[in-house]
Amino acid sequence: MSAPTSGHLLCGAGGDSKGFANAGFHVAVGANHWDRAIETHAANFPDAEHLCVDLDHYDMRKLPRTDVLVGSPICYEGSPADGVARPKAPPTPGQLDLLEQGPIAHAAWERTRATAYDILRAAEVHDYRAIVCENVVRFATAWPLFPWWLTGFEQLGYRHQIVSANAAHVGDPDNHPASQWRDRIFIVFTKLALTAPDLRLSPRAWCPTCQVDVDAVQAWRNGRKIGKYRQQYDYRCPNSACRHQVIEPYVSPAAAVIDWTDPGIRIGDRPTLGMRPLAANTVKKIRLGLDRYRTPTVVTVNHDDRGGDGRAFPATSAPLPTRTLRIGDGVAVPPLLVPTGGSWNDTASPVTVPMRTRTTRESEGVLVPGAFITEHRGGGSTTRAIADPLATITAGGNHHGLVIPYRRGKPTTTADPLHTIATHESAALAGAGADLAALELEECRFRMLSPREHLRAQRFTDDYIVKGNVGEQTAQAGNAVPCNVAQWIASKLLEVL
Repeated sequence: MSAPTSGHLLCGAGGDSKGFANAGFHVAVGANHWDRAIETHAANFPDAEHLCVDLDHYDMRKLPRTDVLVGSPICYEGSPADGVARPKAPPTPGQLDLLEQGPIAHAAWERTRATAYDILRAAEVHDYRAIVCENVVRFATAWPLFPWWLTGFEQLGYRHQIVSANAAHVGDPDNHPASQWRDRIFIVFTKLALTAPDLRLSPRAWCPTCQVDVDAVQAWRNGRKIGKYRQQYDYRCPNSACRHQVIEPYVSPAAAVIDWTDPGIRIGDRPTLGMRPLAANTVKKIRLGLDRYRTPTVVTVNHDDRGGDGRAFPATSAPLPTRTLRIGDGVAVPPLLVPTGGSWNDTASPVTVPMRTRTTRESEGVLVPGAFITEHRGGGSTTRAIADPLATITAGGNHHGLVIPYRRGKPTTTADPLHTIATHESAALAGAGADLAALELEECRFRMLSPREHLRAQRFTDDYIVKGNVGEQTAQAGNAVPCNVAQWIASKLLEVL
């Protein structure tokens, strides 16, 4: 029996294509209006038919039919989902504009080329067995015509299921979760003649009361069924013995996708290299990160809830979580391989010794004491521990900077003060303060995350080919559907097709 086929509208770099291929589909079609995205998709799926077309004006009768159609459209004419026009916010001071990393064609920003109506038009012509649409949460909650759009598919003989998923929680031993917090919805349409796929999310999590790893249950607040993690829903233990307490699923840390062989450039060397001073806002965020992460760090490998922040915290800032029968915490001093799995994997090891035997699931994340991520966009973004997943990767800019405190060019231990580093080139260095603070800033190293690191956070493998300059590659990574989520949905569809 041949593999079922999938066609991908607005395919971009091919995140959903990669996920469907991993699940066992034959990727037969990739369509996009940006030639660079088509070049990337064609390099990885040479057997697929490729269309570089304006899908909003494309005759869907010419589109090759497949068993499943996958698309990530936006709302009508690129307007906000609620129809209210809003001016584009100016760049956050310190943000690295993608255009500084190379020219990007105007087509890369024109996401009006495939709308929700185009998916409906294609379904009317080709009568697909299943259709998958990915979008932001507001597509369903703020677009006034969303119920009408769903009704159109019902008239064509489809049922629909809406899945609210964070990419950091989706996966299994053969499909690792993403090292990125990314809330999206997936609307899955299947023909009524098919059995509805089981799309319930159940990430593994440790219940500190039951003292076991469990398959967590998605629990909605106030009767909602569409929304974002920790805003509209939580995860709870399925056991009644603990009264279904809120628990925290295991996640893959940002440290897992960072290239630690590239520590960045010493800030004090920037003038001699002809680089611009760091922006004042960047320096501020670095100092915030130093204050927060410069002390020895307690790493909670059990992932108990601790008020929703049970990942890593400075050893001097809080008491230990409730003691359990499991090894729950470790203090990070030199770089360590920190366990991220369950009770089968409780011991951290230094990076100076070989890794343990690889298994089919992720088992460790690298933790460098004092290293942290600085975030460069609005919405109150400041700093983030490398033991947590990255903030959502977008196509509008490079928003993640890696800061590694150094002194005299060598990593410090927790016995020495840690230093800072910043993220973007802009404005002037301000408020250096005392001599010690200035010295610390100069000795720190800083760089922005690379396109490959962003691609890893979207669960692309390192052998995946991405065409274009640095800016174009970053834009493709930001627009992509996380491969792990696409693979999970595709595997569920395979069970019913």
